Amino acid sequence: MNNKTEKEEFEKSKVSRIEIPFRTYANLFLALIIAFFIFQLSYHLLLLFLSMIIAMTLSSAKKILIKKGWRDKNALITIIILYISLIVFITLFIIPRIVSQLMDIFDLGFQIKSQLAKFSFAKIIEAHINDFVSSSPDIVTSLRSYLETIGKQTLGGLFDFGFLFIASIFMFIDGSRSYKWVRSHFSENIKKKLDITVKEIYPIMTAYVFGQSIVSTLAAIVVYTTASILHIPGALALAALAAILDILPVIGFVSIAFISAMLGLAVSLKAATTILIIHILYHLFESYVLAPYIYGNRMKLSPLVVLLSLLMGGSIAGIPGMIAILPIVAAYSPIERLWIKGNTV
Repeated sequence: MNNKTEKEEFEKSKVSRIEIPFRTYANLFLALIIAFFIFQLSYHLLLLFLSMIIAMTLSSAKKILIKKGWRDKNALITIIILYISLIVFITLFIIPRIVSQLMDIFDLGFQIKSQLAKFSFAKIIEAHINDFVSSSPDIVTSLRSYLETIGKQTLGGLFDFGFLFIASIFMFIDGSRSYKWVRSHFSENIKKKLDITVKEIYPIMTAYVFGQSIVSTLAAIVVYTTASILHIPGALALAALAAILDILPVIGFVSIAFISAMLGLAVSLKAATTILIIHILYHLFESYVLAPYIYGNRMKLSPLVVLLSLLMGGSIAGIPGMIAILPIVAAYSPIERLWIKGNTV
């Protein structure tokens, strides 16, 4: 009898009970709330990240002035004035002209269509488009509704632009003190890793912004000059679009080349072909001569890594995600060494 009782107690002891304390549930619930808010604020967090990159670049320019003998305060004020002046100039003089040219471009549909009609395959394409529209009678209404949202999206874009500007100014002025405050909440080991991470990532971020500013400006100059010589409408709008799309390797080149060629058809087939060839030549020059010289080894990424990174960034956060993903990928090596592998050397 005693043996039977001992056996039953032994069998009961084999049944393990999993008891989860209330604190674990509370931590899990808190983690879910934090994850939800991060997801909801992901776009604005991305804008903050871009603001941080801009602030780091301004800080790098400030250090250059200080090395040349400028006082810290004078260098700070000078860079802020130049930065604000650039933003005001773009807002008051460049953006209104671009918007005006974009409105004029919408009236060029007939001229582009007449040029396309000269191709032998134009009638086939037109037939397919007509069949598609006739089979989908709501497409015109949907397109009109979509176009009506452009104004609202533009206002949202201006708000994001203002947020980016204000955040970058604040980070430039108060970034060092904010970093010290955040740093003070961690252990000495984490502080050491943070300092090394900032030291190694800083030149990567500034090299990216400086380099991209140069190549985007040159792309805009080339497109504006070519479009003006060929009398292609919307030269300034095309140049601004080229500067923005140049940030997106491969995808940006294909997009701006196609748009430029289509607008070139409003003038002539020769103009469209010429600007397309100019785009190809500049893209080859930028990819194999200019970019390697400017970036050096600081952001040496293979084309496959760049393309996959752009697709991932675009799927997560659209164009801002595609812009932000490249410096993140370029800075992955020190992050992996310090925070994943745990090496500090």
